[in-house]
Amino acid sequence: MPIGKLEPFNLNSKQWPAYIRRVNQYILLNDIKAELKVPMLITVVGEATYALMCDLCSPDFPEDKNYDELVSLVTNHLEPQRSEIAERHVFRLRRQRVGEPLTEYLQALKHLAATCNFGRCKKCSTLDENLRDQFVSGLHSDAMRSRIFAEKKIQYKEAVELALALEAAEKHAEVSGNTTPGTTSGAGGEAGEGLHYARPGRGRAERAGRRAAGASGAAPAQACWRCGKAHRADLCRYKNYNCDECNQRGHLKVMCKKVKKSGERDNRRHNYVSGEDDSDDLYNIVVTADGSRPYFVKLIIDSNQIECEIDTGSRISAISDRMYNLRFSHKVIKPDNAILRSYSGSRIESLGYIKVDVSLGGVNLKSMPLYIIKGGARPLLGREWMRALKISQIRLNEISEDGYVSQLRSEYPEVFSDKLGTCKQKIRLQVTDHEPVYVRARPVPLALRGRVEAELDRLQADGTIYRVDYSEYGTPIVPVVKSNGDIRICGDYKITINPKLKRDFYPLPRIEELFAALSGGEKFTKIDLTHAFEQCLLSEESQPYTAITTHIGTFAYRRTPYGLSCIPEKFQKIMEETLRGVPGCVVFLDDICVSGSTTQNNLRNVRSVLDRLRNMGLTVKLNKCNFLQNSVKYLGFVISKEGLRPDPAKIEAIVRVPTPTNITELKSFLGMLNYYGKFIRNLSTLLHPLHTLLKKEQSWQWCSNCERAFEEAKRILLSDRVLAHYEEGRPVVLSVDSSAYGLGAVLSHIYPDGSERPVSYVSRTLSAAEQKYSQLDKEALAIYFGVTKHHHYLYGRHFTLRTDHQPLTYILGPNTGIPQTAAGRLQRWATRLSAYDFTVKYIRSADNGPADALSRLPLPHEERFADTISYLNLIEESFPITFKRVAKETEKDALLSKIKGYIMFGWPSSVQTDEEKCYFDRKQHLVVELGCLIYKYRIIIPSSLQEQVLSEIHEGHLGINKMKNIARNYVYWPYLDKHIEETCRSCDACRTVRDSPAHAPLHPWEFPLYPWQRLHADFADCGGKRYLIVVDAHSKWIEAIAMHSTEAHSTIIVLRSIFARFGLPIQLVTDNGPPFFSHEFKTFCQKNCIKHVTSAPYRPQGNGAAENAVKTVKKVIKRALFEGENVSTALSKFLLRYRNCDHATTGVSPAVALQGRRLRGRLDALRPDTASVVRDAQQRQISSTGGTARSLNPGDDILARDYTAKGNKWAVGRVVKKTGPVSYKVDVGRGVEWRRHIDQLVPVGRDKSRHSLSRTSLAPVEEETQEETVEKPVEVYGEPEDTYEDASDCRDEKAPSVEREFVMVDAAAKTGSPPPDASSRARRAHQRSQRCKP
Repeated sequence: MPIGKLEPFNLNSKQWPAYIRRVNQYILLNDIKAELKVPMLITVVGEATYALMCDLCSPDFPEDKNYDELVSLVTNHLEPQRSEIAERHVFRLRRQRVGEPLTEYLQALKHLAATCNFGRCKKCSTLDENLRDQFVSGLHSDAMRSRIFAEKKIQYKEAVELALALEAAEKHAEVSGNTTPGTTSGAGGEAGEGLHYARPGRGRAERAGRRAAGASGAAPAQACWRCGKAHRADLCRYKNYNCDECNQRGHLKVMCKKVKKSGERDNRRHNYVSGEDDSDDLYNIVVTADGSRPYFVKLIIDSNQIECEIDTGSRISAISDRMYNLRFSHKVIKPDNAILRSYSGSRIESLGYIKVDVSLGGVNLKSMPLYIIKGGARPLLGREWMRALKISQIRLNEISEDGYVSQLRSEYPEVFSDKLGTCKQKIRLQVTDHEPVYVRARPVPLALRGRVEAELDRLQADGTIYRVDYSEYGTPIVPVVKSNGDIRICGDYKITINPKLKRDFYPLPRIEELFAALSGGEKFTKIDLTHAFEQCLLSEESQPYTAITTHIGTFAYRRTPYGLSCIPEKFQKIMEETLRGVPGCVVFLDDICVSGSTTQNNLRNVRSVLDRLRNMGLTVKLNKCNFLQNSVKYLGFVISKEGLRPDPAKIEAIVRVPTPTNITELKSFLGMLNYYGKFIRNLSTLLHPLHTLLKKEQSWQWCSNCERAFEEAKRILLSDRVLAHYEEGRPVVLSVDSSAYGLGAVLSHIYPDGSERPVSYVSRTLSAAEQKYSQLDKEALAIYFGVTKHHHYLYGRHFTLRTDHQPLTYILGPNTGIPQTAAGRLQRWATRLSAYDFTVKYIRSADNGPADALSRLPLPHEERFADTISYLNLIEESFPITFKRVAKETEKDALLSKIKGYIMFGWPSSVQTDEEKCYFDRKQHLVVELGCLIYKYRIIIPSSLQEQVLSEIHEGHLGINKMKNIARNYVYWPYLDKHIEETCRSCDACRTVRDSPAHAPLHPWEFPLYPWQRLHADFADCGGKRYLIVVDAHSKWIEAIAMHSTEAHSTIIVLRSIFARFGLPIQLVTDNGPPFFSHEFKTFCQKNCIKHVTSAPYRPQGNGAAENAVKTVKKVIKRALFEGENVSTALSKFLLRYRNCDHATTGVSPAVALQGRRLRGRLDALRPDTASVVRDAQQRQISSTGGTARSLNPGDDILARDYTAKGNKWAVGRVVKKTGPVSYKVDVGRGVEWRRHIDQLVPVGRDKSRHSLSRTSLAPVEEETQEETVEKPVEVYGEPEDTYEDASDCRDEKAPSVEREFVMVDAAAKTGSPPPDASSRARRAHQRSQRCKP
């Protein structure tokens, strides 16, 4: 029984030497005899390897070889001799991959080093030294590499042990300190009908990780186990802090394991996530039932009936500070240390809590805590109060239409799909002229490039866009950062193709026509399409117009992009053609309204609409649809069976306008009344009590008369005398304004007499975050708010937009594209507004009374706590300091805080100091975001942080130009370029390696007319050796020879060798060194007719060509010494590649310029070689064809094939001439010469081969039989000679016909008799030839 087992060898494993070593051990272990080694090897290697052995041993068999020969054959085939240089190059390129353990990395290095021949000679560095150097330089962790660099003398094993210890310590720290708290998330996506769910918040670590992942475009950065933020733990500033929970140093309480374990138990029990310092999270309930309205319960709180939203995700109950001031200001707020967070994880500022009495039904509670939230929204009823009030079950009213909705979804799954539909009718764009418009791509900030490229990849994968190699049209993109951190790609078509697009002027439906079609209905259904315009494909000829230019190329849209001006009317036409004929159905762009006299009638009409949509390939957004409603809001009106009435929302801003509390608010309200004074009778009498309050001597006292006048004024503003109905075709004006705390907008009609009558009023308060916006952003927000609130009135129609903020008339004007360098929010608003057709008009604040009044008396706005991601979040990871610190230092900086005030509240007409003038000149591009000043995409750094930022930019010593390039992508302050230059000049490291300053203009040498006319020579000292460098001034060919001595005699010997190869030059230029200045060298030049010219003393620039060559060669030698490579080998490799590269000066490679050809290198083996391919094919043809090499000489007697009509098969003749490798001219008598191939000739009597007639017998001629005519195969003996193709001397001529292939000659044809031993066949051929003679 043999010991051990050998599996068959896998040819793909490339491990033949290792396999043979195992075989040898197997032989040794089982004491296999020498004569049995080959059978044993053939038996175990397997079928594939044995077949390879047979091929390698052919024509012999593997069994005929001995063991060593057989192993050697396979080894030479599978393991050819490798290039030591190439193997070492691969070894040097190996780096530790992300996440690769050190043990695997070390094993890979050892495997690569096995073929590098390290340490084979005494001059080479040892294997351990090379492994140590590559192991350390290839480490992925910079901190680990720096730690090993700190050791002055460290051996290979010591370096490995230290690295493994550092890796183990880092893993231990992560395991012991970095545990992710468990979270219990609510339902994802949107809830179904009749359901509600809570969205849990996310902690700092998760948000930080998500931001880091977005900025880099890679996997999320791991959170620090010390503080939870996204950075390395060894760089955490809290590493020396003590935990308040466990009192251990190195982490904060928020990341303490004790806190996390407690939080995990709470999460499982309460379904919420704890923040730092035992914070409580507030959750907003999203309820999807009848619409998306939340559920409320009415409580009696301190004798006040308050409607509270049920919020099972919040532990506490809370109200806003506004409600506290209105109803509970008499109670004292008690401080509390609780930290509250919203569902998005953002911190909510709590003012504390008050004690109140609460009652619900028969349950009365005393001294319940009610938290006060600064800038909060609606009152919330949390879990603590719900338990105390014994609310154990909440019954939700079922929606009777749910059954119908579910049935419709099952009947039309294609229409209610989450996927984007594809309309079967394509949109065709037409232009007024065909002159192309192309605007080059705008630069994209480095922090956004990864996200922009990822979004472009996503759009390509979705089929929305595709890459084009060339486009005559090009629109630049503006990457807009969305509130969740994603990127929206927007084409700025306003400055390119929009002015050229032809408008269809397809009439949008009049509102009166739409509502007339819906009259008589009692049930109404509203259907909203999903991304309506994107569902339409563009025609093939229209797609080039939409091309967008980016930093990675040009792309064209397949689907209709957002922002094309002609799309609304084209889409309206498609929708009307799709739904034409459906009873009780109207459509306005993507909003469809269907009516019916009964439920069944409405359902029948809805099915007809869904049938049409399915046939057209369109999809709808279910959560925005309302089915079988008694009334619906449509185009600013409420439709019900009672008829049509205005939407209360458009007059709510007047109905619910708050009572003025000071003179400023009262003046704004009176200004609006005066604006519409021509429509109000006895206005002065009506407003007399209010005007009294404006007198200087009158103190502010709001009395009952003031209240009556105020209410009457509101009633008049809402009466038909002032408020107008919307009329299609009448000019529309939208006036907007913002104040420090509110927004207001008024939509009005312009009448022929120039008067204005309002159609709609809207207003709202600014949230706490919005109140911190700059004035520019507030005014832009007012425009965005006013336009989106009146979308149904304005979209697809031209209107006038009035604002009292003049900079916005330029930013949003028709001649300006989407602002590229504005804050993210302004970009988002400008992108949305780019789809509307409007003209911006500036108006003085005094003439903007209605909008100004609404902005100063705004309606309360329910604020949603949303943590949006801005551009600053995206660059936080690549920034040396956090933007929060920049914001803090900005407040301390006297100049920047002043500039910030200008941005927030308005710029003066001029500034006095030069420091302010730098910012004044750039005021159009300055914004405030998260407390930081932003200039375009660059953060303005306060003076206190400029040195630190400069140090970060200078990291790596990249030089002035590259430092400026990096800085211009991230930061800005006045004189930044000057400070960067000073930093570089003052750096000792940069100064030691910096290049020489620019020289004065030099007089160049005259360019030689032909190669090797003028040579430049010099010596180079590097690495302890001296080299003679010779360069040809014409071809730039460089010779570099190592010199054992620089004496004149040795120099002459080397030059004589060079001149023997290339010839003597006319002129030789050198410096004044001793070898060149010697008498011996001068004599050598004179005898060889060489003009020796030396450069000026102490002026190496005079021999610039040689100096540059010396510099180049020195770099090669230094690199070789640094990498431990043989200098001679490295120099030879460099010279080979240098001589084949095109020179920057001549544009021709030195080899071509000097020798007229390129030098063959290893890369030339990659090029297809036609000659080699043809030779191989010919050789294969020769091998497959077979045959025996034969030749004839002039004068040989032969039998030649006879192709004449009356001739026999063979004719007797004699070789006259050899016309080609296998072609001959033969004389067949009668003055006729034929040209025949060797295969058409049979020698007679020359040799004893089977092709000669000398072997034929002299038997009598017999009758030809069928059996005799069959040729039997004859075996060919002997080795074949060289085989040639039929290459005659008339390759380019056409082959002559049989009738004309012979030539008449004077010589008479000779006849002969067959030899005595001729065969029967030969004798018959001879007889036929005799019969053919005349």
